[in-house]
Amino acid sequence: MLSGSLGERITALRIENRMSQKDLADFLYVNQATVSRWEKGIRFPDDDLIVKMALRFGVEPEVLLNPAPPVPCVILVDDEEISLEVNVPMMRKHLPDADIHGFSTGRDALDFAAQNRIDIAFLDIDLFRESGLDLADALASLYPNINIIFLTGHPEFMKQAFAIHASGYVLKPMTPADYLLELRHLRHPVDGLTLQD
Repeated sequence: MLSGSLGERITALRIENRMSQKDLADFLYVNQATVSRWEKGIRFPDDDLIVKMALRFGVEPEVLLNPAPPVPCVILVDDEEISLEVNVPMMRKHLPDADIHGFSTGRDALDFAAQNRIDIAFLDIDLFRESGLDLADALASLYPNINIIFLTGHPEFMKQAFAIHASGYVLKPMTPADYLLELRHLRHPVDGLTLQD
């Protein structure tokens, strides 16, 4: 099932079916500007037009009317490759419905964040030539309700981490029990997040 607004779902299905806005407008006997307004969320098609669109796209009308829940996005940023190699697969096992990505630099994580909503970020505080605390600030400016969970071998950073309202703090090496505990006590709830023990 598609996620996003009704307009985004119409756009996605139209493109998937290799139709232009004009093609869809002609099929529905409306003008192209009307389809453009639907896709921008300015106006909404009536129920009869939704049924006709669904038939043309080869989907049930519910696909247009009821969006799929969003897929939670989780990132892990750690400059130690072994940490990424061990922890990313471990997270995928215990968070089966999440989209999980590992990054070795804050810059790569921020580039990803510029294009993708992030719900939970596990951040090493002491990154090579970078600060996980600065990265947390940058991510929070993009996504105010992001849950930041710091990973570190340095307990002395705990006070600074909580000063920026981190959701959690885990000392390395991280175990499944450690991060599952933090995920059960997130500062901001995440829709669609399921945990597998």
